[in-house]
Amino acid sequence: MFEFLDKNITSGLYSAYQYAFLKGSFISCGCGGTFDFDSSEKINYSTQFDLASLTKAIAAVPIFYSLFASKELLPDEKIFRFFSGAGREITLYELLSHTSGFPAWLPFYELVPAEKSAKERKKEVEKIIFEHQTSDKTKCYSDLNYLLLGFILERIFHQPLDVIFKDFCRSNDLYSRLTYHPARRTPKTAFSKLRNDFPEKTVEDENCWFLGGITGHAGLFGSAAEVVEYFDGLIKTDWFMPTAERLGFAGFDRPEGNDSNYGKSADPDSFGHLGFTGTAFMIDPGKNAIAALLTNSTHPTPDKPERKERIKKARQKFFDSPDF
Repeated sequence: MFEFLDKNITSGLYSAYQYAFLKGSFISCGCGGTFDFDSSEKINYSTQFDLASLTKAIAAVPIFYSLFASKELLPDEKIFRFFSGAGREITLYELLSHTSGFPAWLPFYELVPAEKSAKERKKEVEKIIFEHQTSDKTKCYSDLNYLLLGFILERIFHQPLDVIFKDFCRSNDLYSRLTYHPARRTPKTAFSKLRNDFPEKTVEDENCWFLGGITGHAGLFGSAAEVVEYFDGLIKTDWFMPTAERLGFAGFDRPEGNDSNYGKSADPDSFGHLGFTGTAFMIDPGKNAIAALLTNSTHPTPDKPERKERIKKARQKFFDSPDF
């Protein structure tokens, strides 16, 4: 159906892909490739991929939207309520919308002693994040924002984030096999120097792994079909879309121009998210359609020639497809 997806396996962009389209009540899926470039074992429709930063849009953002909708929290609430070390008056909305002034990324696995417990590591990470805050509120996509949002949820609910997410899905009657704990083999991602191996059934992101594999910015696994079915249920709740519109879809991407990762002809009212491992989804409310494309493009290394441009072109072809 999508020959270019198979060609990208041959050219070494990824060893495996999965896609799913949902239009109305009709879903179509496809997949190809193997768990890694040295394997002959083929993936299938139910194989779960490392979703990387899709975790932000799947878990952290909707849970906060639900808390805003129920008025348990307010978007302009200051985060010093949750962190004694918070200085400048940063709001929840600024974390969600990446306008907090925090840098994009820090190597916490190098900055925090490995002998510390998971709980101690989180406290050290929190301290380091606030040491790096700035007064610049220009939008800067930052994993640090979503690490803090995950910490906040754990303090509100007094539960780890994987339990919070599972309870959130259950309480909103959302179909979800999306998980922080994949039970079966997953496509390999980039070689980890920390682990001296290729991550399999565990998150690629080193900061997330260092903090136990369960964070607000990464850690979820799922199939393309599971992603689109989850969002189909989410946008049909009575609170999600009104809250998203009120917040300007903070935490999601909106297609910009005619050369975005979401295609050359994407409706500007669409919204979605990208993941570093080579994952993406988009929701087009006008078409009543949802699409997801998952790959392991960082395997065996994210430093392969022109990887970002190559995966961008694959996403564009996919999202511009007549099937979507």
